[in-house]
Amino acid sequence: MPLTETQIKRMLPPEKERLIGDQHGLYLRCYPTGRKTWLFRTRVGGSWKTRNLGDYPAVPLTAARQKAATLVGKVLAETVTFSQLLDTWYQARIEPRYKKVKNVQTYVDRGKQWLGAEPLHKLGTKQLVDKLSEYAAVYPVAANRCLGAWRLALDYAVERGYIERNPLDRTTARAVGGEEKTRDRVLTDDEIRALWADTHTHAPLLRFILLTGLRIREAQTAHHDRVDGDVLHIVENKSDRPHWVHITALARDQTHPAGWLFDARGQNAVQARLKRYGITWTPHDLRRTFATRVAGLGVAPHVVEKLLNHSLGGVLAVYNRHDYGPERIAATKAWADEIKRIVNV
Repeated sequence: MPLTETQIKRMLPPEKERLIGDQHGLYLRCYPTGRKTWLFRTRVGGSWKTRNLGDYPAVPLTAARQKAATLVGKVLAETVTFSQLLDTWYQARIEPRYKKVKNVQTYVDRGKQWLGAEPLHKLGTKQLVDKLSEYAAVYPVAANRCLGAWRLALDYAVERGYIERNPLDRTTARAVGGEEKTRDRVLTDDEIRALWADTHTHAPLLRFILLTGLRIREAQTAHHDRVDGDVLHIVENKSDRPHWVHITALARDQTHPAGWLFDARGQNAVQARLKRYGITWTPHDLRRTFATRVAGLGVAPHVVEKLLNHSLGGVLAVYNRHDYGPERIAATKAWADEIKRIVNV
């Protein structure tokens, strides 16, 4: 039977601690000292989870019932584990928004494996950093990415009210040992000439990247169905923004005449081949070389950004929707002419 105010006032202190049920998960805990405390109880994963709702009579019966009613059917913040948070965050913020989620899933799995059973509200900075530091000792770059993923998940926990503050909000890659150096590698003229003399299967793809500034994945997934005259439309790209590149005659010479523009080989296979032959630059360095050398030809910075399909910063990002198509085509042609000069073709 539900409790009444009169019944509670007349209760004598029990010989030992006693729990008396009311309704909708509300309980009154009575102590031998005469103290009475309201509790909300719910079962999570086969065990009872409890939240203190305050002492009686400071919190009267009616107020205690109102508090309990707001908790019925809801997840209690103190019951959420790190594993549950990572799953919830991944399903709400990652899966619906990103095409490529494999790496993030790896960092979610790491967190669940190492600290998944830990109650979120008890998880401290040291605990998290210690695990990330162990990870960084073997895989420093991956540990840095993992730190970023966990930090975002914990920000989500703050938004949801599971915790008051993010224990990783002031933690940097330097603290976990996963600090990275920014690459500034740009190919020399001799390296460009060596690339043009290369007869390996991957060489045309790499030359095409240097000529267009595309990411390797964008070039590998390009198909002749997406070529309209001298324009290649990029369907799969990192930014999810529509993109196109002008194909010069020199760039077209690198592609297959029909179907996929290049052999459908994995990005890792290309990277492995470069390392195997002692080549110190990466496919992404070709994109950086494209941007640097095109700028060196006098092309305006905002046009270079458009060539790379970057979002223009600041006010330009909001108000400037111009495509700069003629300028992009002119810049691509000028760069192809410069490469012809370098390799003497």
